[in-house]
Amino acid sequence: MRYYLIASIALTCAFSSCNQGPSSSNKDSVEIKIDSLEAIVYADESTQTDARAGMQLIREYAKYYKLHSSDSLAIDRLFKAGEISMDVNQGNLAVKYFRTISDDHSAFHKAPEALFLSGFCEENLNKDTAQARFFYNSFIQTFPNHSLAKDAEFSIQNMGKSDLDLIRMFEKNLEAQK
Repeated sequence: MRYYLIASIALTCAFSSCNQGPSSSNKDSVEIKIDSLEAIVYADESTQTDARAGMQLIREYAKYYKLHSSDSLAIDRLFKAGEISMDVNQGNLAVKYFRTISDDHSAFHKAPEALFLSGFCEENLNKDTAQARFFYNSFIQTFPNHSLAKDAEFSIQNMGKSDLDLIRMFEKNLEAQK
């Protein structure tokens, strides 16, 4: 009798887990991983992001996005994946996520920033000035009144200049204003 009771409970659990479908349990497991990895990555914002935990979190954000690509939380998590990719010097990966947002989710509130950051990553992480110019110009054309439009113009005008050249330029401008 006891054997039949245990067997029926096991079968009931097996069938009920089949009825939930893989996406529900997969979504839950991805969310649990995201929560635990965020606790590690965002534990101390004054230190550099742990590259290994950052890459794991990026993968989990991407999984979440694949499961729910039209959900605003999923798009926001993809934006975070881009930011963390920047933090761990994965410029190509960051551009991939930012472009997905700017190209596929143009109505999302962070789409302008995603387009700008695509240019920023190309310029500063990937050292591809041609692509950076393309993204910055696209940003200026698409969002001419955005607060970052002047930053995009500045970046285009000063692309390739060394930090020392920029400092000298700023000092010269300050002297001229006196």
